[in-house]
Amino acid sequence: MIVDRYMVGPLMTNCYLVTCKTGKASVLIDPGGFSRELDEALDGTNLIAVVLTHGHFDHIGGLNVLLRKTTVPVLIHPADVPMLKDPFLNGSFMIGTEIISGVETSPLNHGDSVPFGDSVLTVVYSPGHSEGSVSLVSEGNFIISGDTLFRLSIGRWDLPGGNYSRLMETINTIFRPLPDSMILYPGHGEPSSIGYEKRYNQFLE
Repeated sequence: MIVDRYMVGPLMTNCYLVTCKTGKASVLIDPGGFSRELDEALDGTNLIAVVLTHGHFDHIGGLNVLLRKTTVPVLIHPADVPMLKDPFLNGSFMIGTEIISGVETSPLNHGDSVPFGDSVLTVVYSPGHSEGSVSLVSEGNFIISGDTLFRLSIGRWDLPGGNYSRLMETINTIFRPLPDSMILYPGHGEPSSIGYEKRYNQFLE
């Protein structure tokens, strides 16, 4: 798989276009905005689905524009579906605007597979930042963590749906057992590796 990162939206969210190496099938993860660069990238690929790691405004802000250009399934954990239509739940009220989307969605649950071409991502339920947060794993290679785990930090737990105890349980039961060599692609900031986080991230020490 090829992972391309596009920083979009008001909080410079990492939006990932993951493309199968054989053919041009791809999935788009967390379109928090819709840039010209992302638009041009999508023209060169066969988009199969949009996957949302959670429902906060900075991860859904580009949905409406995107879905005016293409009709593909939008996948999200059921617990975060209400956030799409509620600016208080998705946090957009905090920036003085209402970012909402009435798009129809399909459920994304723990253990589900997201296939595209000859590639597949596996869904791992990882609550704590929000009730319905998920991560996406390419076995033995990389994990896209949304806002659960960052380089040298973890996601916030003081927003609607956040819970510190659940977040730390996710960190300890989902992320800590991963192999050191696995690449970490977070929802904000620079990529890292699980091994680096185990050594230097105070929440994994």
